[in-house]
Amino acid sequence: MDLNDETDTHDAFKIVATTGAMVGSAHVAWIAGRFARRTLVRRWDFLVLYSKDIRRCVSFAVFSALAFACIQVSERMSSNHSPFEAVARVFYSGLVLTACFLALQTTGIVIFTYVFSSHRKKVWGTISANEASIMDRPDISRAFSCADVCLGISESAPLGEFLHRWVGVSDADIIRSIPTQAIGLFQTLCAIMLSPAETPIRKEEFLRFMDTRSVHEDDERIGNLWMLLSSGRDDKAGTTITPSSVERMMHDMAFRRKRFAHQVFTDHKCVDWIMIDIALLSYPFCAVVIASMWGYPAFGQGFDMFKTYMLAASFLVSQLQERIRFMVTMATQRPFDIGDILLLDGGPFRVRDFTTNHTYLDGTTALTVRNSVLLGDTVRNMTRGAVKDNVVMPLPVTTSNDTIVKVREALQGYARENPDEVEEGSVRTGWTCVEGGIAKVMSVHWSYTFVVHDVNRFNRARTTVSDFVVASLGMDACLSSMGDHS
Repeated sequence: MDLNDETDTHDAFKIVATTGAMVGSAHVAWIAGRFARRTLVRRWDFLVLYSKDIRRCVSFAVFSALAFACIQVSERMSSNHSPFEAVARVFYSGLVLTACFLALQTTGIVIFTYVFSSHRKKVWGTISANEASIMDRPDISRAFSCADVCLGISESAPLGEFLHRWVGVSDADIIRSIPTQAIGLFQTLCAIMLSPAETPIRKEEFLRFMDTRSVHEDDERIGNLWMLLSSGRDDKAGTTITPSSVERMMHDMAFRRKRFAHQVFTDHKCVDWIMIDIALLSYPFCAVVIASMWGYPAFGQGFDMFKTYMLAASFLVSQLQERIRFMVTMATQRPFDIGDILLLDGGPFRVRDFTTNHTYLDGTTALTVRNSVLLGDTVRNMTRGAVKDNVVMPLPVTTSNDTIVKVREALQGYARENPDEVEEGSVRTGWTCVEGGIAKVMSVHWSYTFVVHDVNRFNRARTTVSDFVVASLGMDACLSSMGDHS
C-alpha cells in the first residue's frame, strides 16, 4: 500500500469533515444571532436600531469561535505540509477582519447605548409616563379613541415602531388634523364628565370625576393628567380644560414625540458616521496584519507596509479634518438635531438631513450648506428654549416718550390675554437712534412662551404680535424691519 496515497486520502477526508463542521457552525451561529437579537432588543428596546448589527456581531463571534476550534483540531490530526496550512492562513486572515468588524460594531452599539441612557432615557420615561396617565384611565383613554386622536397613545411601548412612525409624520399632517380632533376630544370629555357642552372644565369638576371613577389612582398621576389636559407648564397647572388647552396639549405631545424620534435617529446617524471614519483607518491596518501573516514584510526594516500605512493614514486624516471637526462638535455639543428649526440668513429653516460634509435644510426654499460654513456662522437653534423677537419702527421725531409706555403696556396686556404666545415679563421698549434728524427709531422686544417645533406656528405668532404692536400706536406707522431672534 502506498503511504502517500493513504496520507492524501486521510487529508482529503479531513478537509471534507472540516467543511461540514464549518457549515454546521454557520447554522449554529445564525440561530445564536437571532436569539441574541430578540433577547437584547426585548430587554433594551432602544437597541432596535441596531438589531441587525447585534445579530451579525453574535453570528460572526460564534462562527469564528467554532471555526477556530475546527481548524485547530484538523491541524493537529493532519500530516505535515498538508493543505491545512494554507486553509489555516485563509481562516486566520478572515478572523482578523472579523475581529475588526466585531470591535467596530460593538463599539458603536456601546456608544449609542451610553448616549441613549444619558440623554434620551429620561425623555422617553416622561413620554411613557404621560401616556400611562391617559391609558390607565379607561374613560379618558376612550375619549381619545372616540376623538380619533392620531397621537399614537397606545403605540409607544414598542420603541422601534414609535420611532419609525414619528419620524415619518409630517408637520402639515399634525397641524391639519389637530384642531378638529381637539374639539372632538373636548366634547367627548364634557360628555364623559357630564359637563355642559362648550363649557370649560374646572379643576374641582375634574377631581370630583376622578374620585368617583378611580380605583387605585395616586395624586401624582391625577395631577399629571390634569396638567396635560389643561396645558400646564413648569409644574404649574392651568385653571381650566378648554378646547384651546386641549389643542395645545395635542400640539405639544405630537411635536415632542416627533422631536424625540428625530433626536434618537440623529444619535444613531452620528455614531454611524463616527464608526465609518474609524473603519477607514482600521481595515487598511488589518490588511497590513494579514500581509504579515502571509510572509510579506509588513513590520520590518526600511520602508515596509506599516510605514506606508501610517503615511497614508496621516494623509487621510488631514483630508478629513473638516468632517472630523463636525462630528466631534455633533458628538460633544450637538448644535442641532434632525427636525430642529434653525434661523439662518434671517429666515427659519428645518434640518431635513445631514452628512459629514453638508446639512440639508427646508424653508422658503431648499438649502444645502457646507458644515464648515454652518459651524462658522452665527446660527440660532429656535427649537432649544424660548425664542426672542423684536420689531424696529421709525416714527416722527416729534413722537413723545409716552408712546413707548403706551406700546409696552399694550403688549403686556396682549401677553396677559395670550399667555401661550408672549411672556409678559419679557416685553421691552425703547428708542434706539435718530435717522436723519426726521425720525426716531423705536425697538420693541419680547419672548415667545412656546418652543418652536413648526415654522408655521412661529410665523403666525410673529405676524400677529407685530401687527398688534403697529395697531397699538393708533397711527399709520411704518414697519421697516423685523429684528433677529435669539
